[in-house]
Amino acid sequence: MRRFLLLMVIGTLALAAAGCGLKDKSYATSPSLRALIGTTTGNVAYRPAEQPPAPKDPPSDWELHFSLATFSKLENEQPSLQVVLQVRTHPGAGFEFWLLDGKGETVARWSAGATTAYVGTVCFQLELARDGAAVPLGEGPHRAVVAFREFGGEVVAARESRVTGNVPALEGAVPEPLSPVFSEALACPKGS
Repeated sequence: MRRFLLLMVIGTLALAAAGCGLKDKSYATSPSLRALIGTTTGNVAYRPAEQPPAPKDPPSDWELHFSLATFSKLENEQPSLQVVLQVRTHPGAGFEFWLLDGKGETVARWSAGATTAYVGTVCFQLELARDGAAVPLGEGPHRAVVAFREFGGEVVAARESRVTGNVPALEGAVPEPLSPVFSEALACPKGS
């Protein structure tokens, strides 16, 4: 009888633990990008004719190190693109992120916000597909460009990096203008 009661208690605790499991944090927004530019929602253009700015060294009182761009997955296994930067910025520049395919054509451009005085790591993910919508990646290898631009149009700093990881096989239509796909900068996994 004691063994039976012990098994019942263990079973009840296991069920309670399963019901109170860790919350899926896939759609939590990036706190570091919000601290850098004041927002996590970007203006997105898919396959625009424009090209990203050429790499440009930052001014002496700025820093921009493009540490990582890799195809990844959110906690819920949705395909994503993870980006990690090391920056030192000053107020007032707009932020741009460009994704290019193997032909050098722009897959997508994400832009938003205005920089604050920020020093540190910035990490965010952009979801690549959801609910029948998918970023039109095209053929690889892919490259990414991060740029800060004054609102008058002059580039303050720009860096380019090769996108690492396996290119996900995406299916779906190009996301609609109000789709969250690629438009919401999401938090990176803990420990990134």
